Amino acid sequence: MFPKSMTVREIAELIGATVEGDAGVEIRALSPMDQAGAGELSFALDARRLAKLSSCQAQAVIVPNDAEVPEAFCDKVLLRVASVNRAMASLLGHLASLNSPAGQAGVDSSAAVDPQAQLANDAAIGPCAVVQAGAKIGARSVISAGAFVGAGVVIGEDCLLSMGVVVRVGCVLGSRVRVGPNTVIGSDGFGYFFEDGKHWRVPHAGNVIIEDDVELGACCCVDRAKFGSTTIGAGSKIDNLVQIAHNVQIGPGCVMAAQSGIAGSSKLGSFVVMGGGTSVSDNVFIADGATFGARAGIAQNVTQSGAQMAGTPARDGKQFMRELFALKKLPDLLSKVRDMEKRIKKIESTTNDQEKRSG
Repeated sequence: MFPKSMTVREIAELIGATVEGDAGVEIRALSPMDQAGAGELSFALDARRLAKLSSCQAQAVIVPNDAEVPEAFCDKVLLRVASVNRAMASLLGHLASLNSPAGQAGVDSSAAVDPQAQLANDAAIGPCAVVQAGAKIGARSVISAGAFVGAGVVIGEDCLLSMGVVVRVGCVLGSRVRVGPNTVIGSDGFGYFFEDGKHWRVPHAGNVIIEDDVELGACCCVDRAKFGSTTIGAGSKIDNLVQIAHNVQIGPGCVMAAQSGIAGSSKLGSFVVMGGGTSVSDNVFIADGATFGARAGIAQNVTQSGAQMAGTPARDGKQFMRELFALKKLPDLLSKVRDMEKRIKKIESTTNDQEKRSG
């Protein structure tokens, strides 16, 4: 449900759409095509969904500019756009801002901000947040309730640190970085050496650098480098519950789904995509554009750009699927092998008996 109803005209202005039909119709909710009804807006991304318009009960539908619409839907309202995905993102962003408005500029009375910290005039520091000495927070950035910004941290413009986020000493965030609740940036890496019968901790003196337009989900951990920097490239998107270890280098535009993990000092090229639960061993290199299916295990370098891989250990995706389908045939194959063994034994027994008689 919308916080308050909007006319088709208002929605069109928001998403840059051309309206066919009554622009004054009021819309109160956004719904999938098979659930939408009167007073509701839906969307058709592709030909398969456009074909369902004849049975759609939505009051209005967002469609591509060149979409051919069934005659049965011509009495409804169309909003034509160049990109349905982009239009939906604009609309959803608007609705999200209404439901969860950004923090007001200024410092909440319960926050602890060191006098040596530098805050932009329109930055917002929420209840019980902590900003330590030497930290710099850029214009329009929001530090939500209970978040911690360590000494010397740099946060660019238009960033959002959600509730409970921790950014430890010396880490750097670019502009338009969004960090989900309870994510930790700059914790010590998992580094030890074994000597004199016990494990000794290796201090980590580096930092984390997160470039512009990166998004981190909830409960992620990005460890500081042993020395130098752990880096996440511009535009990369990281899902919830992801572990990025010390000295990892992630290129621009990468995508990592939930519960993935990258061990220390591995390097990802640009636009690498990892399905949920993907794991990367330490000191591994992955070339640009490589794609990995869910639960892939990457233990060796992937040097082919655009490689499509799956399985553990990760291998060519088509080969993995052939192996998977072959496994389904294994019980029948074993049954046939056992049957053949019985027949062979019977033949051997008969042959032996004949040889004994003839001897």
